[in-house]
Amino acid sequence: MVAWVARIARRAGRRSRRRSDDPWVADFAEVVAVGLDAGLDLSAAALASARSPGVRSRAPWLSAHLQGSVDDGRPVTTVLEGGCAVGSGTGPEARRDLALLVAAWRLAEEVGAAASAVTTSAATSVRERRAAVDRTAVVVAGPRASMVLLSALPLAGPAAAVVVGLPPARLYDSVGSRVLGVVGLLLTAAGWWWARRLLRRARRPGRTNGDPA
Repeated sequence: MVAWVARIARRAGRRSRRRSDDPWVADFAEVVAVGLDAGLDLSAAALASARSPGVRSRAPWLSAHLQGSVDDGRPVTTVLEGGCAVGSGTGPEARRDLALLVAAWRLAEEVGAAASAVTTSAATSVRERRAAVDRTAVVVAGPRASMVLLSALPLAGPAAAVVVGLPPARLYDSVGSRVLGVVGLLLTAAGWWWARRLLRRARRPGRTNGDPA
């Protein structure tokens, strides 16, 4: 049984890593930073990055959006904010990464910071956040697999009865057995709810305001 739980945990961890393995925004930002260092303005650097093979394969809509930015003279941040709002083929993690990049560029415009340095820092932040998400997914995969297995164990009784040829109704043909069955189901539901609550709290980001409480 322990080996079974470990196998389920490994599979859950791999699925979690695949779901969060979408770092195209970081790749996009890093190529933009190279273009800015080469002397391009933000619109031209962003368009060149959007046309790079790695970014284009992940976000084929991006180059068309940014080409409109260059043609119409609209700021790149305005165009990408529109993309974040409507989704534009991105998943929730990519939209969050893109919003972070847009916020970094707006901050650079407001304070006059070097756009290339800010873009590089945003790309690093995106990669570190994704790595933290992956580590958390791996850590909680084992407890989640155990939660599923332990919640399914109460169903093993009726299933075992069927295997040995005993009708499941015979297991609950008395008032006491039916009461115990209902109590068991209620306790299983309560355990499932409590375990999910603990996992949500475990995955919650830590405080960043310096308050140790």
